[in-house]
Formats: sequence, structure tokens, C-alpha cells
Amino acid sequence: MAKTKSIKKNLQKYLLPAFIGRGKGVGLLLFLSFWVLGASAQDSNKAKAEYFILEGHRQLQLGNNSDAFEMLRHGLQLDPTSSVALSELSHFWQYLKYDSLSLEYMKRASENDPNNYWNQEALVDFYVNAGKTDEAIGVLEKLAKQFPEKEDVLLMLESLYKEKQDFANVIKTLDALEVKEGKSEQLSIEKFRTYVQMKDEKAAFKEMSELAAEYPNDLRYRVLLGDLYVDQEQYDEGLEVYKSVEVEDATNIYLMSSMLNYYRRTNQDSLYQQQLNKICTSPQLEEDTRLRFLNGLVYQNLQENKDPQPLLEIFRKVRTMPQEDTQILELCTRFMVTTNQPAEDVKPVLREMLAINPESNMARNLLLEYAVEANDTAEVIRIAKPAVDYSIDDPVFYYYLGVAYFQSDSAQLVVKTFKKGLQHVDSKTNLQLLTNMYALMGDAYHQLGDSKHAYECYDSCLLYRPDEAMVLNNYAYYLSLENAHLSRAEEMSRRSLEKEPDSPTYLDTYAWILFKQKRYAEAKVYIDQALDAMGDSLSANDATVVEHAGDIYAKNGFKDKALEFWLQAADLDTPSAVLEKKIKKKKYINE
Repeated sequence: MAKTKSIKKNLQKYLLPAFIGRGKGVGLLLFLSFWVLGASAQDSNKAKAEYFILEGHRQLQLGNNSDAFEMLRHGLQLDPTSSVALSELSHFWQYLKYDSLSLEYMKRASENDPNNYWNQEALVDFYVNAGKTDEAIGVLEKLAKQFPEKEDVLLMLESLYKEKQDFANVIKTLDALEVKEGKSEQLSIEKFRTYVQMKDEKAAFKEMSELAAEYPNDLRYRVLLGDLYVDQEQYDEGLEVYKSVEVEDATNIYLMSSMLNYYRRTNQDSLYQQQLNKICTSPQLEEDTRLRFLNGLVYQNLQENKDPQPLLEIFRKVRTMPQEDTQILELCTRFMVTTNQPAEDVKPVLREMLAINPESNMARNLLLEYAVEANDTAEVIRIAKPAVDYSIDDPVFYYYLGVAYFQSDSAQLVVKTFKKGLQHVDSKTNLQLLTNMYALMGDAYHQLGDSKHAYECYDSCLLYRPDEAMVLNNYAYYLSLENAHLSRAEEMSRRSLEKEPDSPTYLDTYAWILFKQKRYAEAKVYIDQALDAMGDSLSANDATVVEHAGDIYAKNGFKDKALEFWLQAADLDTPSAVLEKKIKKKKYINE
């Protein structure tokens, strides 16, 4: 009782604002009570209860939930057997999350009015939501007898019996539905499946045989009958059924799939492979069906870790057929990549995809990846340029096309490509790509002799990544070549060295900036470090560093060593006119 009072207090506080603070709701309730009591001393409590319950319904329709609750609760106090009040209040308790109280009220409502179908159905829902399957089944079994015309009751019963794996009662319920509705495909299939779960092969055979006889033009049922024989290892009987279907429709996909399973079960590997080819390359097969079938084969192959070559051979044959879209080719590509097939085998599939859909991002991205890995600049241009021409949003195509142009010494195309590509780059998601574009575009502008725009690009790059070592180095070096802003150049060069202290390129830049500032002794320290970092294996790319070493040594008074460096630089790469003069005059000449 204490708990009930506590709940009442709760409701008065939170559910019934109309009664709290205004002082009108309680007065209205008392007024109504006196009015009813005074109307007729002879009226029974039931009559009084009906009034409050009706008023509760009216308040509910008006949206006055708190008033409705109080009216219904008062009506129930006057008539504790009222199923209407109990049912309505049950829903209130459910809304307030008092599930056990809500269920108790609905049970009482159902017991007090056993002929009310809707209360009984609501009670079933309460039991199901509470996980009380047996109690729900008990109510439904009574309803099935009480309301035999209600098919919904039988359907709910069948579902709950199936949940409990009470297959005998599932069959019993399906039989009752069959009596009511007549024999139907859906019910027969459900009975067949249930018999299979019960491992009652005899009944399953009977049900499927009757279904096949009932629908002789639907070959699926005869195929299912054959499948049942095969599942029971009655292979001869199953094959006989399959053959009878084959006479009528040899391209039936259900038959073809079942024959495939039959060959697998009977270990007829060569026939199994032939059947696979037959299914996958059948012109009668719809494209989406072929795709689903191939998808299943791919999944099975990967799950069972089979040799991929037989399935790849099937894909090769399927690829010779007309393709409506790229879906099968995409599936083939994923399978090939997953099974680590050589790039040279995957590329033709990707090109076929592009022939169907030139805007296929999957094909173009993967071809681009292969070209980048192979360092094939010409192929990168062939793959990326059409994407840029189509204005595809993916900035990767713009980036690699720009890089390829840079490697091809096409500075103007680099600038043009990156200008367009920067419109598709988001600094939040592609910051590295963005800064790389600015860096390379700065280098391209410098090659074009446009220092102003080159430095603007470098500044943009450093705005996002202030410690980008390559940009700091290049920016600093180009300033030193112009003999401009040498203090800033020194500071940027030093920052690049802090990032990569053993880089011969960065050491050379710092040495050269010091040289430009006439700090020759300091310059010699860093150029020596650069030479040590390069080692003995020098190439044409190292000629500038070696020439700088000669210049620095010359200014430090080591004329013979300077000459050695200049001669070595001339051997590494075609010497400039200035270098030739240095060698000829054996002294440093300012450019």
C-alpha cells in the first residue's frame, strides 16, 4: 500500500500540473463528486464510476492527460472491476515506465472482461515485450478458441511457436490457417521448412510433392523436391527430378544452381566446373542474377581460401560477354586485388571499366596507383589527364598529373593543373596534398622565372605547414641566388636543417647563404658536412654542391683544392661558362 501512495504522490507532482499551484483541479474534482452524490442517493457506485470514466475519456481527447488520469483513477476507485479504466490506466503506467504495474492493470482488465479482444491482444503485446513468451502463448491459445475468425491470432501464435522452436505446434497452427484460408504456396513453403527443421523428411517430401503437383508450371517446387532428395543423400532420385525439370527448361537458374550443388556433393569436380562455366556464361541469365551468383562464388572462394585461378578463368569468360555496366568488372577487380594478382593482369580489367564508364573513380584511381608505383610518368599523364578534363572532384588526379608534368619539365602545365586542382582541395582533410601543390607550383613558377608568384606559393605552403623543410630550403636557396633577404633566407635554411640535419642539399644551401654573407669560414664548416653526407658516389645532381665547395674553398685561400672541386664538378655535369672560366683562370669568378 505504501508503494501505491508513493506512486500517487509522484503523479500528483509530475503528471498533474493542473492540480498543483492553481488550486482549481481539486476543487473541480470535489465539485463533480458532490454533484454526482447529490444527483441521486440511489445511484450505484458503477453509475458514478461510469461518469468519471467517461469524463476521463473526454479529457484525454482534449489533451488534458493529467485530468484524464485523475478521472480514470477516481472511476477505478469507485468500480475496481472496470476493465475500461484498468486498460486506460495501464497505458498511463506504461508511459510512466512502471512496466510491472502496467502489466498488472492490463491483466486485471483482461480478466474482468474476457470477451474484449483488444484488451487480450494488448496483454499479449505486454507479455511479449516483457519476454514472457509462454504467458503470451497462453493468452493467444485462448483467443484462438474464443475468436476462431481472427487469423491474426494464428499468425502471432505461429511466430511465437517458431521462436520457441516448438515445431509441432507450428505445424498445427499452419494446418489451422490452411483450413481457414485454403492451401497456398506460402503456407506450404512454411510447412516444408518446418518439417525440414524437425528432420521429418517424410512429411517434408509429402508437402513439397503436393506443392509441386498443385503448381506444375512453377518449376521451383520440383527443383526444391530434388534438393530435398540430395540433402538426404538420395542422389539418384534427386538427379531424376532435376532431369525432368531440365527437359522443360534447361536454363532455369534454380535448376542450374541445384545441379551445381549436386555435382559438388557427389565429388564430380570436372562436371562441377563445367556447370559453373555454364551458369556464369549463360546468355539467358539476367545480369543482376549473374552478379549475385558470382558474388557468392567470390565470398565462398575467399572464405574457404581456395585456389583463385578457376574463378579467375570464369571471370575471363564472363568479361568476353557484353557488359551492361561495370559491376561485374568491379567485383572481378576486387577479387584480383584481394588475391594479390599481378598489376599487369588487373590493368586490362580496369581499362575495360573505363571503356564503359570513363568517370569510374575506382578504375582510374587503381590505374593511377599502379603507374605511380612503376614511376611511369607518361602513364600517369594518360590516366590522370582525362580525369582532370572531366573535372572530377578527386584532387589526387590533379596532384599526380601536376607531379608528372613537373618531372617532364612542363612548368606551365604544372601551374595550370595545380591552379585548377586547388579548387578541389580541402585543407582540413587534404592538408599534405594542399601544401605539396603549393610547394611544387612555387618550384614551377621559379623555373618560369616568376619569382614573385613562386614566393607567394611558398608563403601559402608555409602558412599551413611552417616547418615544411623542402619549401624552407628551396625558398631560402632561391633568395640567396638573388642575393636578397639573406637574413630571412638564413633563418629558413637553419629551420630546414633542424628538421633534417644530415641532408647534403640543406647543408649546401646553408653554406651557400653564409658564403653570400661573406662568412666564408662558417660556410666551409657546412660545405664540408655536405660533402661528407654525399659520400663518394656522386652523380650529375651533385655537381652544383661540388662547385659551391670550390667557391667556398677558394674564398678561404685553398686555391688548389678549389680547382680540384671545380674540375670534379665539370666531370659530373656539363660545365657552365662561368665554371669554365674558374677552371681556366684558377680563381673564383663572381657570376
